[in-house]
Amino acid sequence: MKFSIKHISLRLLLLLVVAGIGPSCEKDEPAANNGEPVVYYVRSTEPAKADSLLAGAFMGNLIAIVGDNLGDTREMWFNDQRATLNPTYITNKTILVNVPSTVPAEVTNQIRFVFGDGSEYRYDFSVNVPGPVLTGIKCEYVPDGQTAVLYGDFFFEPKVFFPGDKEAEVVNFDKTFVEVTVPDGSVPGQIELRTKFGKARSSFYFRDDRNTILDFDNLLHETWTAPIANAAENPDPAPCSGNYAYFKNDADGAWMWVNELTMQYWAPRGRGNRPLATGSINDLVFRFEANVPIEWKDVRMEIFLGPYAEDHGRDVSSTAVARWQPWKNGPFTTDGWQTISIPLTEFKYYKDDPADAATGTRTIENLSSLTNVTMMLFGPADGANPVYIAFDNVRIVEK
Repeated sequence: MKFSIKHISLRLLLLLVVAGIGPSCEKDEPAANNGEPVVYYVRSTEPAKADSLLAGAFMGNLIAIVGDNLGDTREMWFNDQRATLNPTYITNKTILVNVPSTVPAEVTNQIRFVFGDGSEYRYDFSVNVPGPVLTGIKCEYVPDGQTAVLYGDFFFEPKVFFPGDKEAEVVNFDKTFVEVTVPDGSVPGQIELRTKFGKARSSFYFRDDRNTILDFDNLLHETWTAPIANAAENPDPAPCSGNYAYFKNDADGAWMWVNELTMQYWAPRGRGNRPLATGSINDLVFRFEANVPIEWKDVRMEIFLGPYAEDHGRDVSSTAVARWQPWKNGPFTTDGWQTISIPLTEFKYYKDDPADAATGTRTIENLSSLTNVTMMLFGPADGANPVYIAFDNVRIVEK
């Protein structure tokens, strides 16, 4: 979309324009045309790229249009989108303008100049519209027929395809999000979003089942810890994928450490001496779905992994704890189910590290030796705040 200028004289002209000292940039230059308008070239306004001509630019980019008899320009259209002009940046020989940020409905690949006398001039120039970028999903587990919300950028008239190339109905969208109805018969896998400008495939997995530790249907935790909501009994909140576990208490007490607000999976009574995950902690996240229907105001959730022989690893000196406390910036709710991701590098606290510590004193040193997992509400509270935190599909997967 660009080529280099070979002639020294043209390089000098561009440098003068960039510096704002060339004759074409004088502010007192007359605005009236002295001949037919013409555009010689379009260039970037970045000094490092001043010796390159542009045949196109991305939406929103600032460009310099260089020509003659341009001072009477009243309107400028890129395809069918009108640009915003600032008279200060219009002279007979140069115009500085931002390419419109709205996607064209009709593509002509031209700039159309409209002058004060109604005459027009056209110059070939394309607007580059970025392909879509798909960065996340509100909840990885959404039942068939319900609404999934995808996040990213450049969602221009998107089409969304679930695993197996099942096209979803688009309910609502703007540039950075799209809401779709999950197609019947959807299965685990990656989602693809397509526009006429490109396509993007999710790094996350819809209904991710790659390394599920607990799903509370078939993969269970210790029965004396957090109770399970049976999906067949239509619990409130409604499940995202079968049974789920939850922490619930009418008042959180002055100090939190009770069985029903603890969830423990102990491998000796579970699936045996198998590591929860393998690989580098830099590449992995601890992930689960959560539903917080009432305001969570205090008491952090601690999450930690333990070795096979320990039935309660919090007191082990090497244990690295993650602290999930989304209420730090105010009372927290989720508005339905939401996927929560905690990088394993955030498992960095010792049990006695200060509550307000930004950095901890521990790290996960040998992930392959860890077989147990505990989630619990623990810490000081004001004694009056109820809690209700539902969670499901505990897993450790790649980012």
